[in-house]
Amino acid sequence: MDILIIIFTVYGISAIITIGKLFEPLRDLAEKHSPNFWKHLTSCMQCLPFWVGILVSLLTETPVKVTCEGCHPLLSTFFTYLFSGAFFSGTTLLIHTIFIRLKRSDWNNFQEQKKQRKTKRVLFNETKF
Repeated sequence: MDILIIIFTVYGISAIITIGKLFEPLRDLAEKHSPNFWKHLTSCMQCLPFWVGILVSLLTETPVKVTCEGCHPLLSTFFTYLFSGAFFSGTTLLIHTIFIRLKRSDWNNFQEQKKQRKTKRVLFNETKF
C-alpha cells in the first residue's frame, strides 16, 4: 500500500509542475532562459517524474530496492535509486497516459487553449516598444 501512495505522490507532484496552471510562469521562465534543459524537464511527463521519484525515494527512505550481490555497497545504492527513478517515471507515464485517454477531448482543448495563450503573449510582447 505504501508504494501506491508514493506512486500517486510522484504523479501528483509531476502533474502539478508539468501541466498545472500554478507552475505555468515557471515553465515559461524555463523556456525563455534555458530552452534546452529546464524547458524539457518542466514540460515532460516522463523526465520530471524520474527526478521527483529519486527525490521522494531519498526523503521517504523507501526506494525500490535493487540488490547487487558482489557489488560495492555504493554501486548497489546507485542502482537502487536509478531503478527507483525509472520505476516512478514509468508508472507516472502510465497513469498520465490513462488519464489522457479518459479525458481525450478535454485534453485536446486544453492544449489548443495553451497554444493560443502563448501566441497571444508573444504577439503582445512583440507590439511593446
